[in-house]
Amino acid sequence: MSLLGRWFYKSRKFYDDDFDWDTYTADSYERRLVGVVERDHQAVAKAGELSFDDATGHVTSAVRPIHPNQQAILEAIGQLKPLSVHEVGCGGGDHLANGKALYPNVAFSGADRGQTQLDLAAKRHPELASDLSLQDITMPFSRHWPRADMVYSQTVLMHIHTAVSHFVGLANMVNTANRFVLIMENQQCHNFVRDIQNLWNGGHFNWDTMHMYRFDGSTGARTILLSKEPRDYPVLTSDAQLREGLKPSQRRLKRADEDSARGSFGIPPD
Repeated sequence: MSLLGRWFYKSRKFYDDDFDWDTYTADSYERRLVGVVERDHQAVAKAGELSFDDATGHVTSAVRPIHPNQQAILEAIGQLKPLSVHEVGCGGGDHLANGKALYPNVAFSGADRGQTQLDLAAKRHPELASDLSLQDITMPFSRHWPRADMVYSQTVLMHIHTAVSHFVGLANMVNTANRFVLIMENQQCHNFVRDIQNLWNGGHFNWDTMHMYRFDGSTGARTILLSKEPRDYPVLTSDAQLREGLKPSQRRLKRADEDSARGSFGIPPD
């Protein structure tokens, strides 16, 4: 898509998601990965460059620091100790590759809705090729999708705004997770806590129990952790609690409210 075409796409009054997913890799993703993430952080760590300290629960890089988002994800894996991990919207596969190197006894898999994203991940990390698959998390639930102890997303749901698609994505993530869901997203792009509470109360999750926590990485990134079992983390009860200390983006918050208002949830039984 041309620069002018992208401008018209994003300037429509009733546009849907933040990107045209068919051209996302060429339009935006690969350029930002190389021009921003790799410039400022160690995107891909070599064997032995990352370590996890069980006592502190922190991940340390022996070279340049890794991105705070990746830091939080890898620390959550180290602390929660899932046997398997699945990334929704795996993009270039760097998080999976670093996780696989850091935790060799954990089974990692990843999926994306775009074949070009999977091609990029396989190119950057050939060792991941057999663990990657196509998955549009906003489609109706599929029994063929990978299941894992932990399912996570990283800057994926924040870009989804078409109709009720982000609700579908949230429900599908929970319904493919055996124990944990980790949501690493811009906290102002959706009312994640409110939406999760409504989905839970409406019976859209197949879990019998759910606990919602705020999980912060050691370098500042904050996430939402959903767990089937009680954990010793701060309990999340509101989006205001999750957004505490953040500079408000009125545009994003307005859009989040509009997205939440489109939800129609099942009625719990008496």
